[in-house]
Amino acid sequence: MLAEDADNELVWFSLGQALFEACRYAEAEHAFERAATLQPDLMMAWFRRAQALVALGAHAQARPLAVETLRLAIAQHHVGPRGDAEDLIEEIDDAIA
Repeated sequence: MLAEDADNELVWFSLGQALFEACRYAEAEHAFERAATLQPDLMMAWFRRAQALVALGAHAQARPLAVETLRLAIAQHHVGPRGDAEDLIEEIDDAIA
């Protein structure tokens, strides 16, 4: 699919999901980054990228992405993802402290 449409954010997001589920976090992080670059308001790409960075132990890098997830969740009126973003920020802050 990627070969057919390299500028499709949903293809990149789906690739990121598959890589994340396979515990290939560095590759997943890259795929989610590309998805968010192609569609900056794709909230779940920001969230999953932050989760991939947390899995890699890169908490300081993950925090601004989790904050952007929260901002997008609020702007898009997504209650569940808002709570998930708040939980992730708390997890990151605990790890950094």
